[in-house]
Amino acid sequence: MRNVLATTVATLGLIISSWSSPLPPVPPNTIVCFMIRTGPPIVASTSGTPVTGLQLAVDVTPATLETTGFTGGWDFVNGGIGAFYGCHDFWLNIGTSTKSYKPLSWAFDNQVTTNWIASEGSKVTAAATATYNATSSFLACKEKSTYRLYLQTGTDKPAGLECATTELFVKKS
Repeated sequence: MRNVLATTVATLGLIISSWSSPLPPVPPNTIVCFMIRTGPPIVASTSGTPVTGLQLAVDVTPATLETTGFTGGWDFVNGGIGAFYGCHDFWLNIGTSTKSYKPLSWAFDNQVTTNWIASEGSKVTAAATATYNATSSFLACKEKSTYRLYLQTGTDKPAGLECATTELFVKKS
């Protein structure tokens, strides 16, 4: 039995150490279970833009597009987009702004936004709310070495930043 346990622990360690997807930071004193779930990335899909093919990352907040994004399991329940990690979800939430571009951020086990429409093989859409119409338009603005991601509900853009309008697509496994 001891050899079986040692082999299992060694195998689990090998799987975790070889995991290629960036993992989000977990708050201190949080119980984490190791359940391996993989899924397709969410990618910027508008051709002809500098962000085409970049993937939604979960390891930082605010939300960004990066060369290698999150490819763990996604949860699309209760109108949310959740990045499943260690028996918890990091939820993609839409912030408020007086501008037409709304900031996107990740929250640990705190799903605020419930109007996402997304599933494997589909475009990501924010359903209509009292303050904006349904939209599949996102604004990706270059900040240092990444692109910060916003939901675009109109035509405003942050001053002084290089931005590209794109759509996001959840690839199929």
